[in-house]
Amino acid sequence: MDFRKMMHTVLGLVCTVVYWLCVLVAATTKGPVNKRVTANYTNKSLTEVPKNLSVHINVLILDQNEIQIIENGTFKNLSVLIKLTINNNKLIILQPSAFDGLDSLQTLELAGNKLNLSVFTPTLFRFIATLRVLDVSRNMNFSDRTSLTHYPDKAFATLINLEDFTIDLAPFPIFGPEFKKMENLQRLEFSHCQVREINNSTFSNFNSSVKYLYLWKCRHFVKVENGTLEPFPHLKVLDISNTYMHPIQAFYLLKPLANSSMEIINFNHVNDESIITNSTYRYEVIITKDLMQYLKTICVEAIDVSNNNIIDFENGSLLTFDRPECLFEISLSKNRFSVFNGHQLNNTIQFFASTSNLWKFEYSYIPLSFINVTEHLDFNMSSIPNDRVITLPSSIKDVEMSHIFRTGEPVLWVIPENTSVRSFDVSFCQTVDQGKILAGSEIDYMDVTGIDSRVIFDTLHLHPLSNLRTLIIEHANLYITSKMQNNIFTFIPRTETLDISHNFLWELNLNIFEHMTKLTYLNLSNNLFRQIPLAITKIPNLKKLDMTNNLLTNINISFQTYFKQLNENHGFTLNLDNNALACDCTNTDFIQWLDKTNVTLDANGTYKCILKNSTEINTHHAALYFNDLYAGCNSKLWLKAVLGVFVAFIVIFFSFMLVYSFRWRISFYLYKRFRNMLEKGIAVNFKYDVFVFYPEGGLSWVKYVLIPKLERKWGLQMCIPDRDFSVGKPIADEIADNIEQSRHIIFLVTSSFKLDLWGEYAIERAKYHHFSQNLQKIIVITKDLETEEIPHELSALWKDIALIEWPINEKDLENTWNKLKLWLFLNQPNLCLAKLN
Repeated sequence: MDFRKMMHTVLGLVCTVVYWLCVLVAATTKGPVNKRVTANYTNKSLTEVPKNLSVHINVLILDQNEIQIIENGTFKNLSVLIKLTINNNKLIILQPSAFDGLDSLQTLELAGNKLNLSVFTPTLFRFIATLRVLDVSRNMNFSDRTSLTHYPDKAFATLINLEDFTIDLAPFPIFGPEFKKMENLQRLEFSHCQVREINNSTFSNFNSSVKYLYLWKCRHFVKVENGTLEPFPHLKVLDISNTYMHPIQAFYLLKPLANSSMEIINFNHVNDESIITNSTYRYEVIITKDLMQYLKTICVEAIDVSNNNIIDFENGSLLTFDRPECLFEISLSKNRFSVFNGHQLNNTIQFFASTSNLWKFEYSYIPLSFINVTEHLDFNMSSIPNDRVITLPSSIKDVEMSHIFRTGEPVLWVIPENTSVRSFDVSFCQTVDQGKILAGSEIDYMDVTGIDSRVIFDTLHLHPLSNLRTLIIEHANLYITSKMQNNIFTFIPRTETLDISHNFLWELNLNIFEHMTKLTYLNLSNNLFRQIPLAITKIPNLKKLDMTNNLLTNINISFQTYFKQLNENHGFTLNLDNNALACDCTNTDFIQWLDKTNVTLDANGTYKCILKNSTEINTHHAALYFNDLYAGCNSKLWLKAVLGVFVAFIVIFFSFMLVYSFRWRISFYLYKRFRNMLEKGIAVNFKYDVFVFYPEGGLSWVKYVLIPKLERKWGLQMCIPDRDFSVGKPIADEIADNIEQSRHIIFLVTSSFKLDLWGEYAIERAKYHHFSQNLQKIIVITKDLETEEIPHELSALWKDIALIEWPINEKDLENTWNKLKLWLFLNQPNLCLAKLN
């Protein structure tokens, strides 16, 4: 009995061992079969297919070589090859048995060669009947644009398993009856399109199995008949983007697909001004009910009618669908029609109310008309009537309404409760006069670039966006709002990326980022910072700081230590390119830090910098030759200290003597100045920001150059004599009164300035008000005039004026505007002299 038990135990162990050995053998034999072997010979300058290729290759890539011919039996031993690509070579010949032996081939790509239709003989594809994907596009040279082109249907008929077919389209194509045998064909793409005419019989010999039809980039006017798509009753995707057949033909092309269900209808850029001379259609398009009669019946998921110069649509046409619940995406961008007035606004409101599943809406780059942003800064949301309120559907995920310029009454955009928006892009969009996000809704990415900061933070009613990860606020005049509020970012506590570049910022409130504990990337580029703002020390998880294109001269030791700590904690990247870095003795520690720091720097840590003698070098060179360049820095330290103490003693001694000698006069003077300053601080209330004086002939330049920038874009109140002087009052009184009521004055000095009778008088009044400290800045703009030709009357003010020589070159114009804006907005005495060429 014990012997039997022992035998059972031994047999059990043997069976277990045998079982696991079988499993191991099965696993080792199965592994190489499932592993795909790829041979990639891309861009190897091959003139022929390599010999003695491994029989185990599954994928062979021969792209971008010099191969001209595929000979018979070239792939004889590659029976397990699944994919073969010979794109962008110089193929001109395929011998009849070129593909012999490719028993398992499923994908063949021969695009970008020189294969004409005669190469495809009836026997060429007989060895690869298993093929599912074939691409022979960008091969054919259709030099004769008038004759019919017969496609070799007997050659392609052997590909009965083909599902995806890409080929060029001749100007007047004819597809023979044998194409019917491609019963499994689902995707048909015509690339390198030269077609001029498509009639009802063009695609009649293709099987009805086709579901995806792509007719791309036919850049000549294409004449199309309405029944062209009848052979494809099961079509799911129709993409004719960038094929110039005009929207009228494109919309009527949908006739055979009426009442069907589709995934995509792409009519992007089917209209182009270049084709109008070759057709009877107008470039300006108005969408009518008749044009929409077929599209409106289709249950389609995505529609793109962008870039077609649509200037208007009839009531109940473009945005009216029988089954709006089918629609997920719609793109109306790059057209010229409005959705903000009359029946267009009503149709838009009804459209959003009915599209219960819409998640993407595109309406960008719409040049309706230009607008002065300041006109809509004071609108009250409660004053907007209900018929001008556009409520987006709760299903919305992506909203793209950028670069829209228009005039008219404001509209209120509402994102409903509990809506999760993935992307909200309204950059340079002047339709967002008012916006409201109801409680419970969230946005992940928001771009409000180009919208005035007073609109963003004052009239866009945003509840705290606790899940907003990315916020872009470029070109928004943010310096205005940052002075008005202590912390303008309290509503985005979890934002990870913040871009506030191009905003003329030169300082930041210390606590502006206090609540942004999740912030990792901060972009402060293209501003006016002279030093790293202390506010960034309130960002504990900062990983990248972009300070490019500012006015930094160095980074002090405190920030060097801080950046080192950030880098040790979680890695840190600092961008410093295009700053005013100095390589003098005061910055020796900074130069060494740049060369040795572990912080990731842009431009390889090498930046342009200026030596004390005004020579320009780079920071890497300065660090490399540090001992030579800065040898004299420390030796002068004690000499400077001794001289400093001596000078301080002399200054203190003589200052004390002067103060003691004139103590009563000084006391009286300080008392008088304090009383005057107190009175002016209470009484002065400037009517204008800037008074502009110009000679005869200068009005045109002021009207078309200065006013659009200072008044309409910067929001300054200007006094223009030809516009703002009262009728009937003496000119001398008007000049005196208006200069007195202006914060700054601009003199436009041209060659005719000396001939102006009132020029000298205006200068005298400016002197008076400047020395009495009513007038803050005097700016002289010379146009087509040398500096030495400036009137001598201004010489008394030479040390107190800001001089601009208006540039001739366009490339210097932006810098000139930036300097002018800095002088007008900085609230400090301007004792600088600048000459901009």
